[in-house]
Amino acid sequence: MAQVVFHNKVGGSETLEAAAGRPLTEVLTAHGIPVNAVITTRNGKIVPEETTIVGEHDVIELRQVRHYDLDVTRRPATTVYGTPDPIYTKSILFDTMGRLERRVEQFDEESFVRYVEETFVQSVLGHGVLQADDNVVIGLSGGRDSVAFLKLLERTRHRLPAFTMTSVTITGLPDWEEPATFAAARASAEGLGIDQVIVDASDIERVFKLRRPFVEAMNEVVGGDRSHLNMVVGHQVLRRMLEDHAERIGAGTVAFGFNGDDLVASMVTWLTSGFRMGGIPVRQIGGMRYVFPLYRIPKKELTIYLELVAPELNRQGTPGRFTTGPQERSMAYAMADHLYGLWPGIDYYLFESFSTMQRYMFPLVEEKCRVCEGVYVAQEGVRNPVDICDVCDFFARQEYA
Repeated sequence: MAQVVFHNKVGGSETLEAAAGRPLTEVLTAHGIPVNAVITTRNGKIVPEETTIVGEHDVIELRQVRHYDLDVTRRPATTVYGTPDPIYTKSILFDTMGRLERRVEQFDEESFVRYVEETFVQSVLGHGVLQADDNVVIGLSGGRDSVAFLKLLERTRHRLPAFTMTSVTITGLPDWEEPATFAAARASAEGLGIDQVIVDASDIERVFKLRRPFVEAMNEVVGGDRSHLNMVVGHQVLRRMLEDHAERIGAGTVAFGFNGDDLVASMVTWLTSGFRMGGIPVRQIGGMRYVFPLYRIPKKELTIYLELVAPELNRQGTPGRFTTGPQERSMAYAMADHLYGLWPGIDYYLFESFSTMQRYMFPLVEEKCRVCEGVYVAQEGVRNPVDICDVCDFFARQEYA
């Protein structure tokens, strides 16, 4: 019978459950032990964890390399606030004078809806995300995030400052016009009683001065060796078209439906690439305020919320080729999901620390694109094209514009 023993750095040993034939990396993952944390011997000989399969008569010893208490993440001190028939549990890891405690609250359907709506209201009020007399343009794709945003506004508007809203749905690509998603956008705007403005491909071609149809250019991007830029280009187009409409109606605020894990994934990319990023949940670039009202609510919570309060709006279609990013995007989202699991509530820590960091980072250097007239942030340490944003520069180099 195989024996796998973990020797920690606080004087303890533990026999791990491990069936013969199982990869050792799976055993480590199942017991919350990082591969990088241990040196492994099998029958007295050092072996790499990645290639080791547990043998029927093996004696495998895992010795922790660095002196720290791994049980802080494996078995944190936990307080559970229970409820009968829960549908969701929310975990937050609290750090009090260096002592960590994981607090877990269980929610039934009614209390979960209250929790999400309270989180939304406090997020909006706590940082002046949406202010009295704001004229706000809201990006409404019809996806779960933007639809949940409008549903939250509909149900909590009496607790928020009075502001003017216009929803803008941008079309021009098949993915952006998927019938179920488009229908959800229209229904959510009608439910809130606000105007829905449709921006189409001709508007995009006008702003970016394209010489070819937008869908034709994007088909070429997706099908060519620049396919990794698909979502970069798409997101810049979406942002600029929201700005364009905001400028036309004199609105000073653009609201995006990015959720908590969207923004944590963006921070993963920021930390690993050095790409300059504005503040969260509010950033000012040029004369426009950009706000992220859903920054405290993860995708999972928004999806469950929609299913409980408006299931008819929770039936969007499958993402297509224009809304599927490169593998590095998937890596950033996977890392964000793992971080939420390892450090429950890490978004609270990250966003607050990032807000502090904004105060001592070099001031943003803004430039205005001579083509689409959008204001963008110049990146440090790389070549920045003169007076032209990355997307318009890309369109020009590909001879689309």
